[in-house]
Amino acid sequence: MKKKKSNESFPFITWLLATIILFIAAVNTIPSFASSISDTPVLGHIVKAVDFGGETSSLELNSKANFIASSAKSDVTSVTGNPVKTFSFEYGLASGGTITDNVNVKTISVEKENGMEHIGIHFTQRGEEEEFQLLAPVYKIKYQESPYTMTFTIHGARAFDANEFINLKNSDLVEDAYWLVTHDDSAIRFTIVFKGPVIILGEEYANPAQLVVSVSAEEEPTATKLYTVRTTSHLFGGDIPYYEEYLFNEKGLRVLRESGILFSTWESEFYLEVGLYKNKEDAEEKASEINEKYGHDIHVFVEERDVPGR
Repeated sequence: MKKKKSNESFPFITWLLATIILFIAAVNTIPSFASSISDTPVLGHIVKAVDFGGETSSLELNSKANFIASSAKSDVTSVTGNPVKTFSFEYGLASGGTITDNVNVKTISVEKENGMEHIGIHFTQRGEEEEFQLLAPVYKIKYQESPYTMTFTIHGARAFDANEFINLKNSDLVEDAYWLVTHDDSAIRFTIVFKGPVIILGEEYANPAQLVVSVSAEEEPTATKLYTVRTTSHLFGGDIPYYEEYLFNEKGLRVLRESGILFSTWESEFYLEVGLYKNKEDAEEKASEINEKYGHDIHVFVEERDVPGR
């Protein structure tokens, strides 16, 4: 007489499935749990395989790399990464990122939403086949007023495919953008000029890396006059980077366009602004201090600037 098959195995299978489901849920919802076992042999590999919101699988990376390689000149803004941090501009400065190298500032995008514009800075990793950059490179962003400029310094970057600023031309808030020369061959710098004052919020993303600076128009200040301490103008490159090195410790430094075609860096003239003052006497005192200190190496002068407003 044949024995009937036992059903004792079904509770075990049910328990096993429930355990797997709970394990996957814990990896994706409890960061501390995933982190605590990520370095454990075997389990660490399982965590990376099931962590849908964190570590990207090799299959996904290969798929992304193939996409980039097959469309190197296309916009890569359709892929959104995971949020890392929100940054604000304390005293006009924001910074973050991770030490990297051989990064390409691939594209700069603009998305409009209810009076706000999201400016996205997208990165790739250079190589035989260009890949998505997983972590944002070290960045410093400086916001200054009159005119309203935002200067980006991206460290660990050696290429700048976005240097024509094509998408920024469609912005309602951006007036101009240009590339800045630097003697550091592992840094990319550029400036975005806004038509007026803006309210700013920034976000850093990973996997793939992306910086998003969200801006909206702020109320115009009262019209006034200011006095700028500045150098003479030079063509793109020229002596401006040398002036910056001499005056590195000055807090008000920025490069501004004197003439040329908007959004085009080439065949344009730029000057270095050393500081901006409300009183002409203070500006003249600063100019004299610099000229006396650096002699023939640098000459600055004071220029009156009308600041439009209410």
